[in-house]
Amino acid sequence: MYKNQTKRGGRPNMDEVLLIKLLVLQQWYGLSDPELERQVADRISFRKFLGFPETIPDYSTVWYFRERLLETGKDQEIWRELQKQLDSKGLKVKEGVIQDATFITADPGHAPVDKPRGPEAKTRRNKDGTWTKKGNKSHFGYKLHTKSCREYGLMRELETTTASVHDSQIDLSQTRSGLPG
Repeated sequence: MYKNQTKRGGRPNMDEVLLIKLLVLQQWYGLSDPELERQVADRISFRKFLGFPETIPDYSTVWYFRERLLETGKDQEIWRELQKQLDSKGLKVKEGVIQDATFITADPGHAPVDKPRGPEAKTRRNKDGTWTKKGNKSHFGYKLHTKSCREYGLMRELETTTASVHDSQIDLSQTRSGLPG
């Protein structure tokens, strides 16, 4: 996961298990990176879940770790292992599934909608997000599509798309990880 194996060294590596647990808390409670850092500093229950570590990573460390997971594909390995462990505990999808989509908002920046967002753009606008409208409200960013089992409420499949992809275009009922639809 880490690339600081040079002669000059680098910042000390954080425990990967601790960082993954932080990402789990972040997802369970819907926290931004800075809010995660604040909540871990404030909540004893979060610290207990983390094993009372001596040092709590700051929000930028969590962000960089998440980026490393995505770059290396380790996020998919971790997801498969989590599903395997849930299955080993007998937590299988038995009575049906629920598919849902949630907006993940991103910074649209100050540039007009029709201005390019490529790497050369001089705007803070997120470069990959798209616009969509639901009801009378416009959203910029992404959608998180999830499939959860009804019996336990556990998320079993997920996919992220840009916000403009319609929910009907994503079908998580197809078996991808060997799970029943």
